[in-house]
Amino acid sequence: MKSCTARLASVLALALALMGCQTSTKSGSVVASDLPLELTKPEFLFEVVRHLYRWYLDEAEVERVSKDKELIFWVRKLEPTLDAGDRSLFAEVLLPQFGLRLKLKKTDYTIEELHTQVHSSNFKITQVLHEPANETSDKNYTVVTENIKDVIDHLFSTRNQREYPDTALLERMREALRKEFAKDSSSLTNVLSGEQIVHLAPLSPVANEAWVFWETGHKLLHFASDIDLANPAVWQHESLMVRTFDLDQQVVFSHQEAPGSNRFLTRYQVSRALFNCIVLGERIELTPGKGIERNR
Repeated sequence: MKSCTARLASVLALALALMGCQTSTKSGSVVASDLPLELTKPEFLFEVVRHLYRWYLDEAEVERVSKDKELIFWVRKLEPTLDAGDRSLFAEVLLPQFGLRLKLKKTDYTIEELHTQVHSSNFKITQVLHEPANETSDKNYTVVTENIKDVIDHLFSTRNQREYPDTALLERMREALRKEFAKDSSSLTNVLSGEQIVHLAPLSPVANEAWVFWETGHKLLHFASDIDLANPAVWQHESLMVRTFDLDQQVVFSHQEAPGSNRFLTRYQVSRALFNCIVLGERIELTPGKGIERNR
């Protein structure tokens, strides 16, 4: 009997291995064999939640989830078709208690003609989608659970933790903005003359983006890149994308007012951005001929 049981166990183990089934690595998580382990580490997932906490979640959502014992993450590796030589990794993280789906990317490719490697230090969030919780049993997901008290304690202890763009990155952002303005036939000379006041939102270690409130121009600026923002090694080869939002013309109550358009921000998005830029942000004065004056 024992011999039959042992053989059956061996057969099941082999079948599970051939199916690429998931294996347990720690209490509360079941990790697929092909999933990068960094995606399941508490320090990474906590930073993901902190980014969401600052930019997407409201107090009611956090308070509702705080009554649970665990915060649940559904994680899986994505395998889109890539160009030759592109070794970038893609992943998806679902937080069913918040109804959020996150797309992530870890950039890794080579610019052959320049012999330059473009590589991100870790996975970065590229998209956040609001989706209702789905009680799916898709086995392609790895389930990771973290103690909700530990997550909330982390959010509280890091609520004032801030890292801002350094002077080199700030200059790069200014150059990207100049190029963006150069595309517009209308002159911004009057707006750009004299002292300029801007407020920088704190950077996130899990997102290649930066938000800036340009007080003098009454605009919100969103900078994004495919690489680590603070990586000067490849700045000359990769473009820094910038989008401008006029707070007088491009703010709506709901995206339903302008369906299908990404040219507008909602009042909620603007209020969140202004809080991060002004309350948590760094105020900077830009004076022609005098350079940058930081107020820390």
